[in-house]
Amino acid sequence: MRKVEFCLENGKVPVGNNLVEAGIAVDGGKIVSVSKKSSLPKAEETVDVKGSLILPGVVDPHVHFRDPGFTEKEDFYSGSKAAVAGGVTTVCDMPNTSPETKDREKFNEKKKLGEDKSLLDFGLHGMLTSNSGNSEELLERGAVSLKLYPEKCEESNVSKIRGEGNILTVHPEDPAFLSKIGQDGDVDDFLEARPKKAESSEIYKILSMVSNFQPHFCHVTNEKSIEIIGDAKRDRTVTCEVTPHHLLLDDNDFRKQGSHLKIYPPLRPERDRKKMIQALRAGLIDMVATDHAPHTKEEKEKDIPNASAGIAGIETSLPLLFTLATEGKLSLFRLIEAMCEYPARIFGLRNENGIQKGVLKPGADADITVLNQNKEWEIKGEKLHGKTKFTPFEGEKVKGKPELTLVRGKKVYEKGKIVGEKGHGKFIPRRK
Repeated sequence: MRKVEFCLENGKVPVGNNLVEAGIAVDGGKIVSVSKKSSLPKAEETVDVKGSLILPGVVDPHVHFRDPGFTEKEDFYSGSKAAVAGGVTTVCDMPNTSPETKDREKFNEKKKLGEDKSLLDFGLHGMLTSNSGNSEELLERGAVSLKLYPEKCEESNVSKIRGEGNILTVHPEDPAFLSKIGQDGDVDDFLEARPKKAESSEIYKILSMVSNFQPHFCHVTNEKSIEIIGDAKRDRTVTCEVTPHHLLLDDNDFRKQGSHLKIYPPLRPERDRKKMIQALRAGLIDMVATDHAPHTKEEKEKDIPNASAGIAGIETSLPLLFTLATEGKLSLFRLIEAMCEYPARIFGLRNENGIQKGVLKPGADADITVLNQNKEWEIKGEKLHGKTKFTPFEGEKVKGKPELTLVRGKKVYEKGKIVGEKGHGKFIPRRK
């Protein structure tokens, strides 16, 4: 019998809601089998993972790799290095680049950049504009969703989305409730200028408007938003995501760290943060997405009114969430659903045979991360693999370290080193 290309053995593999001692055989970029050591086929290369967790690669549906136009902050190569070092194997990149991903030409340009530079597989969100023809072109090209930024595009344009199962991804902050702060504004002025009401109002407005699309709400932050989304889920398909920073940090952290923690929407009080964990655990929040949004150090060190909004988070997301699981606040299996399986399912990220990303089963792409669940370590910005060498989680002690990342069966990260080839990443169109 011909040998398969690669085997992982002596791991702990999630099967349903159980961890089983097993390994995985890989050939031709696909998973061939998930089975006990005695049943694994012979392989050209075998790696003994010595009891580590063998998990589906993380699927992050909300990143800003900044390519094209803002490559001093990040690009597809640097962003994908940070991703695979954090156990992420597929991302969906947001359209607010320069130029914006708002028509066929710009979509094709960004797709080519990703194919040339990325270590991991990727999908692309398109920008919702007033031009319905452009929107249809983006969906035809395989955009995973159309993204609505209410400050850039009137909500009335959502009626232009056509086709059952198409997704409108929404930045939920209603411009009617947002205000600017003066040049002497501080953290509290910023929090008042972007209140929780802006978020819940935008969510309610979108849900009330039309029903010819599937709404997905980004980075939800507060109890009222979850209540509105939960009510809507009873009657229609509605999904939402939460970021690691909104799960783990609150407005007091913002006051301590200042402009480094300036984000849209802002961090909320501790009560809301805890409610987000509860909602994620209960499944009211469908998935975790980082909103990885790097900026230069100079941009982040300005005062509150002038600092850029956003933080880098893709490399630390899995260890932070796994640590939350070790503390008993989230099950490992809910983590896998929220970070791997559900993002791929909801955004239609499937291989050419129709098998979705984010799962470990025969025929699926061999997107795998090996996580040493016993490794305790400290997050250090200087050791991150992206262009941003600072993090709001500086000095945070976490448990669980990605030690090996495979994208379609190829090693791209191993024991602290990037080993994949630039351009290995493949564009994944939305397949409904």
